Amino acid sequence: MSLAAAPAEVGVNRASLHQWKKEFGTGKKTRMAEAKSQAEAVSDSERIRALEKEDANLREERDILRRAAKYFAEETRW
Repeated sequence: MSLAAAPAEVGVNRASLHQWKKEFGTGKKTRMAEAKSQAEAVSDSERIRALEKEDANLREERDILRRAAKYFAEETRW
């Protein structure tokens, strides 16, 4: 459906439809811009908290792997 045919089909004034398109946009570019603005809205403190949580998880995984490696190294000694 074209932008020219849409007002008649929907039952709105053509000028209103153009104004809505101008204000709210359409298509992929608008959705990408909204996603980008939402991603930028994440505050630094939230980002730091997420990174600290990820760091703690990685440290825990590392420690588990170290203990497993030590266990298996001792088990193979004859």
